[in-house]
Order: sequence, then structure tokens, then C-alpha cells
Amino acid sequence: MKSRTKWILLSILILLLVLFGLQRFYVYVQQDKWGGEAAAIEKAKQESNLVQADKVWKSVWDQVVWVVQGSNDQGQDMMVWLEEGKEAQKRLLSEGMSEESITAIINQELPNAKIKRLVPGIFNNTLVWQLFYKQQDHYIYRFYDFHTGKPLADEYTLPNR
Repeated sequence: MKSRTKWILLSILILLLVLFGLQRFYVYVQQDKWGGEAAAIEKAKQESNLVQADKVWKSVWDQVVWVVQGSNDQGQDMMVWLEEGKEAQKRLLSEGMSEESITAIINQELPNAKIKRLVPGIFNNTLVWQLFYKQQDHYIYRFYDFHTGKPLADEYTLPNR
């Protein structure tokens, strides 16, 4: 009986060590992303009157743009676009399209599209919602103007393999 108990305890210890190792690996892999998000939130708060951050996106097209959505000191919902080396662009959410609003427009215009990713960003110096979706066998990038919700003329279809 002692031998069996010893093996059970040893197995539990090994399992706990493996789980601890997996957790540490996950933290190691994610820490750059979490650090970038925290830095973007801090910069958005410094460069605008943002007091609470609710969402953070990282958009990569021509350059990396961090976008922070939250509330300002008057309780209004706002978004802040942070582009490296440039001044932050601040907009009240009431001046443009929220994620829910643009999703509704996309679903109406592209009913058969499967949305893979929808992030705010900057495209040709225009504040946009960057849509990545699958339609039939094609993956497509499309941009929607943040202020009007209208699609921009540029659309990029990724080649099939």
C-alpha cells in the first residue's frame, strides 16, 4: 500500500509541476502583448482626457497603430488612435461608428461573409475599421470609414494556395 500511495503522490506532484510550467510559459508568451496594451492605455490617458480604458486593439497595416476605447472625464465614450511618432487622434464614439454599429453594417452588406477580425486602425491617413473576413474560399481585407461607416474603395483579396 505504501508503494501505491507513493506513486500516486509522485504522479500528482509531476502533474502540478507540468501545469505550473505551462502556466509560466503562457505568461512568458503573452507578456509582450500585455505590456504593449498597458503602454497604449497609459499613453492614451496621457495624451487625451481618457480616464477609463475598456478595449485595446493593435492594428498593423502600413504601420502599427494601437487603439484604445474607453470613457473620458465627462463619462463620454471615446477612442484614441496612437500611431508611432505622431500625435494621438481622439474621437468621441458618437462622432463615428461603434464596433456594434459597423458589425451591423457589415452583416447587412456582406451576409455570407464570416468575420475573422474587425479592428479599428488607420489606412491612408483615414480612421477606419479594418475588416478581415472569409467569403466562399477567399480571405479579404476591407476598410470602412470610422466616421461614416461607408466602405473604402480599396479591397485586398488574399490569393488561394
